Amino acid sequence: MPPPAAEATELRFDEEITVPKRRQSSSRLAASLHFLTDGMVFGTWAALIPSFKTKFGLSEAGLSVALLGIAAGAIISMPLAGRTVSRFGSRGNLRIFAPAFCISLALLVLAPNLGTFITAAILFGAVKGAFNVSVNSQAIAIENCAAKPIMSTFHALWSLGGMFAALVVGVALKAGIAPTTIAMWISTILMAVVLFTPPQLLGGDATPRTESKGGFRFPDGKLLKIGIVTFMALFAEGVMMDWSVVYTRTVAGAAPWLAPIAYGIFSGCMAGGRLVGSQVIARLGPARVLALGGVLLTAGLVVMVSIHQWPATFAGLALAGFGLSNIVPILFGAGGRAHEGGAGNGIATVSIMGYFGFLIGPPLIGGISHQAGLPGAFTLVVAFGLFIACCNRFLGSISTTAKS
Repeated sequence: MPPPAAEATELRFDEEITVPKRRQSSSRLAASLHFLTDGMVFGTWAALIPSFKTKFGLSEAGLSVALLGIAAGAIISMPLAGRTVSRFGSRGNLRIFAPAFCISLALLVLAPNLGTFITAAILFGAVKGAFNVSVNSQAIAIENCAAKPIMSTFHALWSLGGMFAALVVGVALKAGIAPTTIAMWISTILMAVVLFTPPQLLGGDATPRTESKGGFRFPDGKLLKIGIVTFMALFAEGVMMDWSVVYTRTVAGAAPWLAPIAYGIFSGCMAGGRLVGSQVIARLGPARVLALGGVLLTAGLVVMVSIHQWPATFAGLALAGFGLSNIVPILFGAGGRAHEGGAGNGIATVSIMGYFGFLIGPPLIGGISHQAGLPGAFTLVVAFGLFIACCNRFLGSISTTAKS
């Protein structure tokens, strides 16, 4: 998933915002292209991880250093990007960070040595974090104008972008095209897209500095419990995204051109689950969907760690993608209703805890795998899946409707 904008997460539909329908449509299309770009750039990175691993002769532990660099860069940039969104608006941020994210992908593949690669990874993470805050803030502005919940559609497009990138990379590698050439073409095409679309994005979402008693504070009670489960869910999601291709290549024995398809399967199933998520939650209820998601995630991971053949790994990733698809939206909604200071503060608190899991999961799994191997390291994610499947009693009642 694209990490949420912690500084601009309040889903408030403001009736005073009046934007012509045609303008709303063009802004929504422009934002959709940015989400697709975000997903495709990150998907290209994930699909090419085995190539970077081979190029620099990295072990799983060595690769985890680069992943930790991405995490560190994002953690530093996100709060700074939130402040610049407040000052200049999300459209102003996206004019800079969207093309910069495309350029940072090119810098990764052009890195001549390990030191430069790690430096480029830190920059990649920093620009990614800023891009995510900005594009989610833009999506919230569009959602406010539309006066209906459409955020899940944007996030589905992010997943579809990752799936498409993985398929493109896999086919290109099969055709014998060098990883550097693949990444440079993708980076160039996507940069052209985001350079010409900002005028269609909504402006006017900059907010003057005002007194605020909100913001992050250490959560307690039910909010802390929701945050813990969100940490586990996004930990699992981050691990699947960054390690699925490497796992398929090194553990399941897939050919170099076939391994990137693993990321596409995971992202595609997650996107499919999100596209039908609202209807499924309305029919089964959030508690059942949450439990079912944990069961599917656990089942998929058990298949992966038990059967070291790429067809089984693909099947496991599909189950994990469907399982994770609607867990985080449910938990964000529950967090928004659990905070005394209002929905925005609750979602911000939960998202910060969850995003920490999303960032720290991949490098931690890499470190553990150095001692226990990747299948052994993945058992930690199996444990998280089991906890999520059984967490309804831990969380207490949750619902999809706001308190009356």
